[in-house]
Amino acid sequence: MLREYLKLTRPFNLALTGMAPVLGALSMWNVHKTSFFSLFILFIIGCLSHIYGFVFNDYLDVKIDKKSGELTERPLVSGAIKRKNALFFAVGSMILSWFFAFYFFSTPYNFLILISILIFADILATIYNFISKKMPGMDFFVAGAVFFLIIFGAAASSTILTKFAIIVAFIGGTQVLFMNMINGGLKDIDHDCVAGGKTVAVALGVKVEKGKMTTPNSFRIVAYSIAVIHLFLVFTPFIFLGVVYSAWQIIILIILSAITLYFVTKMLTMKIFIRKNVRKNIGLHVIFMYALAPVMMMSLNPYIGFLAFVPPIGFLISNLVLHGGVLKPETM
Repeated sequence: MLREYLKLTRPFNLALTGMAPVLGALSMWNVHKTSFFSLFILFIIGCLSHIYGFVFNDYLDVKIDKKSGELTERPLVSGAIKRKNALFFAVGSMILSWFFAFYFFSTPYNFLILISILIFADILATIYNFISKKMPGMDFFVAGAVFFLIIFGAAASSTILTKFAIIVAFIGGTQVLFMNMINGGLKDIDHDCVAGGKTVAVALGVKVEKGKMTTPNSFRIVAYSIAVIHLFLVFTPFIFLGVVYSAWQIIILIILSAITLYFVTKMLTMKIFIRKNVRKNIGLHVIFMYALAPVMMMSLNPYIGFLAFVPPIGFLISNLVLHGGVLKPETM
C-alpha cells in the first residue's frame, strides 16, 4: 500500500515542486543567507504542496483518466487507493505544509503575510484542479500557484522582496505554464479528446486519430512563445539588473537553452503518438529547462548550481524504484 501512495504523489517531479520555495529563499541570498535547515523545511513545504496539488487533481480527474488505457498505473484509476482516502491524503498534506510554515514565525505581521502567500498558492492550485479541463487556459492558475510558492520561499527570508526574487518567481511560473499547457496538453491529448477535456491543446486542434498525431501551427506558436519568454526571463537579471556573470555561466545557459528548444521542437513535430516516448521527451525537456534557473542563480552563490541535479536525481530514482526504468514515469 505504501508503494501505491508513493505512486499517487507523482514522485517523478516531486523534487521539482519541492525546490520552488528553496529557490525563492536562495534568490534573496544577497539580503539574507538562509540556513541549510531552513532550506530543508522549505523543501518539505514545497513537496507537501506538490502532493496536495497532484493528488487532488487525480481525485477530480479519475473518470477522465480511466478513459485512457495507458494510465492504469495510477492508484485511483486501478482502484488500489479509494477516492475518499486520496482526498484525506491531499488535504492532510496541505494542512501539514501550513504547520511547517510556523517554523518561519518572527512577528505576527510578517507571519500573516507569509502564511497568506502559502494559502493563496494553495487556493490557485485548487481552482486549477476544479476547472483545468473545463475551459482552455486554466493553466495560468497552476503557474500562479508555483509563482507564489517561490514568493513564499523568498518572503521566508525577508518580506521586502528583491527584483531578482520576483524574476526567479516569474521564471518558475512560466516554466510550469509550459509544463502544464504544452507538455501536459500533448501527453493527455489522446484521452482529453475522447473525454471532452477543454485544454488549450484540444481548443487549438491538436488531435490523435488512429495513432497519428496532428499538431496545428497555432499550438506551435503558443508553445514557442512561452518557451522564448521563459528563456528571456532567465537572461533578464544579466541584461537589466546588472547581475555579475562569468563567460562559462553564459555558455552553459546557452547550451541548456538550445537543448530545451530541441526537445520542444521534438515534441511539437511528433507524427505518431506513443505515450512512453512522449513521457520520455517531456521528462528530459523538464530536466534541462529546470536547470536554467539554478545555473543563472550561481551569480549569487556558485553552490546553487548543484541544485540543478536535485529534480533529475529524484526523477530517475523514483522511476527506477517504482516502474523499473529510469525514463519510465508510468504515472505521468
